[in-house]
Amino acid sequence: KVGDEFEGYITGVAAFGLFVELVEHFVEGMVHVSTMADDYYRFVERAHILRGENTGKTYRLGDKVRVQVIKVDMERRQVDLGIVEILDRVRESERNRGARRSKAEPKSDQRRKQRPGRRERVFKKAARRR
Repeated sequence: KVGDEFEGYITGVAAFGLFVELVEHFVEGMVHVSTMADDYYRFVERAHILRGENTGKTYRLGDKVRVQVIKVDMERRQVDLGIVEILDRVRESERNRGARRSKAEPKSDQRRKQRPGRRERVFKKAARRR
């Protein structure tokens, strides 16, 4: 069910993501790199790992991970997963970013008056010459 969390083991590593087998259900799903938004992950082929450029965090074959079901496609028999630790970190940073942004926005009465565009200034100049 979408939103449920499970323990699983990484059974495959590719440039586009990780394959994770869920312990309880023996179902394999994929964690796409697009859901791993806390860092930019590079695939190291010879070591079969994904390594975060900024954090140095690595995901390799056999690692135990906690995942959340993001999407289930019954027709294709595919399960899209997200790593809970990353999803939580991304949600937290989005919350913090939203809070900072809302404080910085000026109130409507404090906004600067809109300056006339170039076309309007040219027309005003021409009108003054007449």
